[in-house]
Amino acid sequence: MQLDKNEYIVVNPADETLTAHVIDFNVLPCVSFCIPTKNNEDTIEKCLESLNSQNYPLKEIIIVDGYSTDSTLDIAKKFTDKIYFEQGPLGSARQKSIDMARGEVVALFDSDIVLPDSNWLMDVIKFFNYSESVSTVWPVNIAPPHSSLTTQLYFNLWKVTINDRIKSGRSYYGCGNSLFLKKCFVDIGGINPDIHWGEDFDWALKLMKRGYKVVFINRPLYHDTMRTIMEFYKKQFVGASTFTQTGFGLMGLTTREILYENFILGSKAMIHGIVVERDFSWLLYPFFLLIRILAYSYIFFKKFFKKKEVVLDDS
Repeated sequence: MQLDKNEYIVVNPADETLTAHVIDFNVLPCVSFCIPTKNNEDTIEKCLESLNSQNYPLKEIIIVDGYSTDSTLDIAKKFTDKIYFEQGPLGSARQKSIDMARGEVVALFDSDIVLPDSNWLMDVIKFFNYSESVSTVWPVNIAPPHSSLTTQLYFNLWKVTINDRIKSGRSYYGCGNSLFLKKCFVDIGGINPDIHWGEDFDWALKLMKRGYKVVFINRPLYHDTMRTIMEFYKKQFVGASTFTQTGFGLMGLTTREILYENFILGSKAMIHGIVVERDFSWLLYPFFLLIRILAYSYIFFKKFFKKKEVVLDDS
């Protein structure tokens, strides 16, 4: 059963609506924090410290490493002995972590996620009790305190875009950095191991098609990513390489909707952010937009001329 998009996303439900019996607070389920990583020595320690400090009785940390060459593994070993290796795409690393997880609930987090306080997990797991059909508890991502302007802008833009997508029913919800019931991944046949960028949109679509609901909550977690313009630049080229092959349908979006989000929605948010909110991270938005244009243009023309060369060779 596939739900209408407006039916399968629930935003900040009140405590009195949490009447299902998915989570028994007398016998709490094990939660498996599943973390893929590779050469993330600059972020992984804060991430694992925050997971390890959770005031929750039964939890485990699972690391799937892509053969790091820095001190990532030395840091990880201070927090867990459940360390596995996978050299394939991100989708294969995610699935391996689920395979190794013993928890009924899996938290598929990146290695730059930091939980803001020790009660975070206990506070959010209750939202599975909204309905027997909830597969996903999806927290809002925000920039950590004292983060760079590029990180602040990235998540200002994330918030504006996600809220607009929910309001209009665009795209799929409950992607990465969320909590899931493991049995729901079993139900959809797991994560596609061949997808690197956008593997979370693929599983979100499959969960929606199976009739599962997503609960979006305003109990934020910190996401310490996009620290510099250069980091944003590199990741945009990775994303462009994927979406020029798959199309934006992988995200549940049309090209027209992508253009709207970047040129119309983003520009309006920039003006509001600078003029009304006095948030000067928005001054960087033209650079973000320019980088995206460069990345997608470069990858598109590279593929175009490569195809043309193949045609000429064949002729």
